[in-house]
Amino acid sequence: MIIAYMENEELESMEDQSLGAACFAPLIRAYKEEESSGGDFAGKVYPQLSRGQQALFAFWTYYSHVRDSKTDLYWWSAYFMAIPLRWKAVQAGLGLFGDKSTLKIVKAMEAALSERGHPRSLAGFDVSFEDLEHDPPLSAIVSEHYDQLLSALPATLGHIAAYIKSHREEFIHIRS
Repeated sequence: MIIAYMENEELESMEDQSLGAACFAPLIRAYKEEESSGGDFAGKVYPQLSRGQQALFAFWTYYSHVRDSKTDLYWWSAYFMAIPLRWKAVQAGLGLFGDKSTLKIVKAMEAALSERGHPRSLAGFDVSFEDLEHDPPLSAIVSEHYDQLLSALPATLGHIAAYIKSHREEFIHIRS
């Protein structure tokens, strides 16, 4: 079982972001181990995760890539959209956690990128980190969504932490 180990006091004192990161750590470790050995995490390991772990993995992978800049939000959103199952998993994860604000932003990014004809598969994926420099209207749209994302993320992390705490058995083994 892929799970985080911690003391009860540690769990109770963790801030929302730290709790999510602690529960994500064993998942990303399993991902890296499986993929680096030539395995197929998505086909072999991911289906064995609990529903909550799947939601955490999908969202946290996206979150860890898009939170640092508007350019990251743009490129990684386009990349995730080009892998439809991954993109749907991000949205489903936010739904499972009961988060509406970030889900609304994710859907707005999808609409903005779809309207501009961004690839819906990795075949022909030609999105560049420099695209925003050459497209001021797109840059303005992404900037607005990025600002909204930064405002929404604390609540999202709160929803995730609350879900983890109410479904501990999916994520954490409390050491005695």
